[in-house]
Amino acid sequence: MIPSNRSLHLTVVLPIVIIVLVSMAVVAYVAMYAMREGVRTAAEQRAKYRLAYTRNLIEDIEHLMMVERGVSLQQALIRLSDGPDVDAIRVLSVHGKVLHSSRPGEVGTMLPSHVTALPGLLPGERDPVPVHVRQLGDVLHADGLVLNHPRCLSCHRHGGRVLGVLDVDISLTRQAAGMRTWGRIATAAAILQFVVIALGTILVLGYVVVRPIRLLERSMAEVRLGNYSTTAPPAGTKELDSLVAGFNEMLGRLRHADELEQQVQQSKMARAEQLASVGEFAAGLAHEIRNPLSGIKAAVDVLAGEERAEEPRRILQHVSGELARVDGVVRQLLGFARPKTPVLERVELRSVLEDALLLARPRAQAKRVQLESTCPADPVEVRADQEMVQQMFLNLVLNAMDATEGVPEPRVTVSVEARGGQAWCRVRDNGPGVPLEQVPSLFRPFATTKAKGTGLGLATSRRLAEMQHGQLVLENPGEAGASFAFSLPLYIGSAGR
Repeated sequence: MIPSNRSLHLTVVLPIVIIVLVSMAVVAYVAMYAMREGVRTAAEQRAKYRLAYTRNLIEDIEHLMMVERGVSLQQALIRLSDGPDVDAIRVLSVHGKVLHSSRPGEVGTMLPSHVTALPGLLPGERDPVPVHVRQLGDVLHADGLVLNHPRCLSCHRHGGRVLGVLDVDISLTRQAAGMRTWGRIATAAAILQFVVIALGTILVLGYVVVRPIRLLERSMAEVRLGNYSTTAPPAGTKELDSLVAGFNEMLGRLRHADELEQQVQQSKMARAEQLASVGEFAAGLAHEIRNPLSGIKAAVDVLAGEERAEEPRRILQHVSGELARVDGVVRQLLGFARPKTPVLERVELRSVLEDALLLARPRAQAKRVQLESTCPADPVEVRADQEMVQQMFLNLVLNAMDATEGVPEPRVTVSVEARGGQAWCRVRDNGPGVPLEQVPSLFRPFATTKAKGTGLGLATSRRLAEMQHGQLVLENPGEAGASFAFSLPLYIGSAGR
């Protein structure tokens, strides 16, 4: 699994900040919308109030109009437009022509967009339809009808029931400026809040989560370097303290296992030193025994040849045979205690196997054991010592033939295969196999189940395999028909490499 390179701050803080930012944006949008609607509603109320106030002064204005023919109406409209946020007050015809305005320059111009299409009045209706308010740009327009009351007939006899439209414009510029200012303040506050939340989250996360994790990571680095005496400090939170406690408990077990391993290694080293000392002693003893043993055997052979009586000659020949067997044991002991240094070279296993089988065949014929061999069609070449390989083949084949004693139709099969950069040489018999209780001591020196065995054959073969960078194993412990296999490294360029 590929480890992630994202930091905890980026993984945790960024989503939190994004969530907070989105929440703030939603709240700000709702607040701005509510404020904008509030300002608009207030402006509508102001426009309606101004329109109502203007219409309440109609009687005074009508009196002025009858006396001074409308001259003072212009001035009254100018005076009424002095209120806050009042942009203009106009009297328009039903077609949108400006009749009177607080802006004298507009008189006579057409403003049809300021006139709402109002339905006619019902017979006997005194008041017009309700005031209409709508927004055009940054100006809020409120308009209502000006009716031709009976007192107006002296001047507007032919004017019809509706004389015109009263239009009051309320400017939203000041409110818009206020909204922009409030928006800038809200944006600055949001940014400041965002920074404070981000820094606060980073600091809290760094102190509560990241710092304990880094301390734990530091302790793990010490453990990787082999320092099992370190411990992780408590984190201060329940969840992380549980993690730290588990780590410390695991570390305690590692310390205990390391102490046990060191004790085992020390025991093995002491055992190896003892065995080395015993081996040196045994090798020296075997060397001292071998020289006089050879002389004794030669003398016994001479006496046996000169003896004329049958019984003494037979006894001397038996003694010579036993001395030969003792000499073989001494040679095996010397070979195990002081093996020669292997000469690693290019060795073809087929020819070595044939030589080993050639040496073992007379004994196989005497025991009526059938020898079979299987080798790949292509040569299998290894980097090994040829004499050592032949000795391993011979030791395993002889052991296999001894294991088939008492078995009907005894058979020993030897095979060679190349697999995974190694050559595997396998020797299998059809005997009863190796019992499980004998497996732990199988490759120990002098461990044997044979009546006349020395217990050095398998131990010597395993040591020879290891000296050539291979291994010797029992493939099927507890099963019938023991199968021993040793491996050797393939020579570069050989089949199966």
